[in-house]
Amino acid sequence: MFSWCLRTTRGLGLKKENREGHGSVWRHRVHSCLQRLWPFSRKGKTVTKGKQDQNHTDQDLREPRRESPISAEMVVKLVNNLVPSLQEGDHFFVSIFLSTYRSFVTPLQVLGLLFMRYPYFHPHSVEHRQVRSSLCNFLHTWMDKNPEDFCDPSDMLPLTYLKAYLSVHMPHSELFIRVDRLLNELWEEQDKDSHAKNEEDSDLGRHTSSDPELKRCK
Repeated sequence: MFSWCLRTTRGLGLKKENREGHGSVWRHRVHSCLQRLWPFSRKGKTVTKGKQDQNHTDQDLREPRRESPISAEMVVKLVNNLVPSLQEGDHFFVSIFLSTYRSFVTPLQVLGLLFMRYPYFHPHSVEHRQVRSSLCNFLHTWMDKNPEDFCDPSDMLPLTYLKAYLSVHMPHSELFIRVDRLLNELWEEQDKDSHAKNEEDSDLGRHTSSDPELKRCK
């Protein structure tokens, strides 16, 4: 359906494609592709949280959502162009992607595709450092614009996955510190909720055992 939107990209994404003479045409096609997804993004936000959680855990990293308006191959191409777009100063692409991606892919899937695209950074390569910096900027932007993707105490898998990747590739970055702090806060919140629920259950049990009306019913 959207096979004309992007050219196939290969490798680890650490080499710039030769787009001389085609830059404006390429950008126009990418923007048109994402703009066509805009209605689907609105529709996607009406899906209940329970259904989102179920899809989130059941789907493979390379498979888009069942109701996805685009193919799995196109999802990979869109994700693979996030970092190159930032390197070229095309912030519009990233903005539209973050506004629409929930209609055809999950946060965990996006992270998985990004990490497969950039599995290694050579410590002495200037180009690799630039790509790593752009990836870090994208992840910061994502957390700023879509905090709900990383702030759900009932689903900390995306944040845990992100921390694991950063601990290897960006262990001393501000992003790693930010993710680590947020994850600890979510764990604490989850522990508090669990403790409060246990107290409620305990109080209910004591009330049930001491209620004479209930005893007569037994």
